[in-house]
Amino acid sequence: MDPDSLLLCELQGSVDFFLDYTNLDVNSPGYGLTVDSTKKPEIASIAATGFALSAWVIACERGLIPRQNALEITRGTLNTLLYNVSHHRGFFAHFLYMNTGQRRNKCEYSTIDTALCLNGVITAAAYFDDARIQELAQAILERVDWNFIVFETDGQTRFRMAYNPDRQGDYVDGDPGFISQWDMAAEQKMMYLQAANHIAPDTARKLYAGFRRDAATVDGQKVIISPGGPLFIYQFTEAWLDAAHYLDPDGIDWFNNTRLLTLANREFCLQHADEFATYGENSWGISAGDSPWGYDVSGATPSLIEPKPNGTVSIYGAVSSLPFVPELALQMIEHLHNDHPQTWGKYGFYDAYNLSVNPPWYSQAIYGIDKGCSMLMIENYVSGLIWNTYTNSPYIQNALDILGFQKR
Repeated sequence: MDPDSLLLCELQGSVDFFLDYTNLDVNSPGYGLTVDSTKKPEIASIAATGFALSAWVIACERGLIPRQNALEITRGTLNTLLYNVSHHRGFFAHFLYMNTGQRRNKCEYSTIDTALCLNGVITAAAYFDDARIQELAQAILERVDWNFIVFETDGQTRFRMAYNPDRQGDYVDGDPGFISQWDMAAEQKMMYLQAANHIAPDTARKLYAGFRRDAATVDGQKVIISPGGPLFIYQFTEAWLDAAHYLDPDGIDWFNNTRLLTLANREFCLQHADEFATYGENSWGISAGDSPWGYDVSGATPSLIEPKPNGTVSIYGAVSSLPFVPELALQMIEHLHNDHPQTWGKYGFYDAYNLSVNPPWYSQAIYGIDKGCSMLMIENYVSGLIWNTYTNSPYIQNALDILGFQKR
């Protein structure tokens, strides 16, 4: 297939994945929830559900499902989020039982996973001209108590990362309660946009200024790096926010930042191509996702923590790079489809592969957040639909204004 046809097939496969792995039983309390991974179809991810809400926008716009179906699924999902899903002060539990919407075991109430879900809520409300969707979305967004996770430390205003009230709960080490903090540059930028609409403007600006801007140089240009350097950190906010047309209050170009760090991630793979058979000019991308050893989070330089490459290529990480390095991403997409058919299935590309182990390993799994990110980035590359819908919504425009982002 030619590249354009491949992208459309991947988009169709992505929508089919969300249709097949979202609870669409109208009699279920978990209606609208999407699986974390095809490995455990009984477990839903609140973040994957946010990507699913954006999938219905793409499916509707492209005529992949009837508009009325997209409206009904979106209304039902928002109803589930508002009335059925476990939350603490509006922050959703990270993992849920697919059929009930209730918190899985003692998992944490996650700020970033809630934010990913809310990005889907914002996108759906901005796209569908529907009074019920607007009403439900507004209630979900207003319920989140952002001030609950704000705190001061070392003269900086920051967000807590998560909350878990249960002793021996997930990520609890000692007394239950707040877990860690967003003190680094990572995937959380969307949280500052969402919170800006619900807290004091001065606090909102202090929060955005409160995380570290650890810097490095790529191709002679300054970049802001995350500690570990996985690709997804530079992609999740940018999957919704049209960063190409805005500079942040300090003049940071987050779009170019992602572009440069994508190139650096690829170069890191090329530097280790002699050690790992998977890496090459058309086979690169180190991120988080499936691996021969289960779920793995890996990164590339530049980073604060020395990365340890293991030969696993995150397919969705490279596909999600399409708007930033289109020629390189398209070459890899064609290479995988033509030369590694094991990477392709009913829903398009699987999550990852690794030729450096014996025997060579090809993932047969799909993670909702991974497939969701690559789906949004393909649509943004082809049409700009999600960028335009989300970024131009009054909700996000107001947040950008409060924080001091400048259009260019």
